[in-house]
Amino acid sequence: MRDNFIYINMEELNNVIFTFGISDADLVNGLSEVPDKILLIDNSVEGNRVNTHTHFQMVVGQNDVRNFLLDRQLRPKKWLDFQDLDDVDLLMPTEIAELLYLSHMETHLNLPFYAKLQNRYACLDIHDNFKKSYFHRLKDFSHILDISMKRHLRSMHSKRWTMFNRPLAVNDLSDEIINQLQPLFREGVIFAFDQVVERKRQYLIPVFAELKPEQQPTWHEQEDVFRYTERVATLIYVITEHRWKLNIERKEAFDVLGEL
Repeated sequence: MRDNFIYINMEELNNVIFTFGISDADLVNGLSEVPDKILLIDNSVEGNRVNTHTHFQMVVGQNDVRNFLLDRQLRPKKWLDFQDLDDVDLLMPTEIAELLYLSHMETHLNLPFYAKLQNRYACLDIHDNFKKSYFHRLKDFSHILDISMKRHLRSMHSKRWTMFNRPLAVNDLSDEIINQLQPLFREGVIFAFDQVVERKRQYLIPVFAELKPEQQPTWHEQEDVFRYTERVATLIYVITEHRWKLNIERKEAFDVLGEL
């Protein structure tokens, strides 16, 4: 499967975002603060401690958490943050069962935010390098997306200009543009960095809206990714001005989705 694209599908009702192309490093670099304690709800990987009440592995210590999240060899990562070690001992059997269900079925029985843990996130690696992340505050995702967008653009640029060693300075994606794109997140959107065109010192990144989001879990081959999509906009980075622009090509796609 091609991998030089970003896919986003946001369920605002459940505070969950389904993504592809947003790496562990994007997540770590995009969080306002890396957690200093995480609970591992899948037994596939080990932490540096074990909670005897739940039998879940834990990673304790901000540097250890950062190193754990950035380790590409550890898969799958399924975790949620928490504030105090003693609070994990307060989890009820039903709550432990919910976390086991979340890990095994990769969906929730109840939203995985627990007052006793005071967690802000719950993140799951799922099939084919997709991620499913629950955010207590959905707006926390904006900076992560900005970090990922800039990384993809720099990566694409460096591959094109390898011989000339021309690094690309990329400014932040503005809140205004993210807000304009927000309606597309609800049904699914693809930022196709593998189809970028350079024209007049601008990078033109095609934006595709997903027409059949129910088909997404069946993606297996490269051609499947764009099979049920249509191009609705172009995200533009103006190299000489170091700024982003959005050219909307199918306004009705934004209007219809925006009414949901």
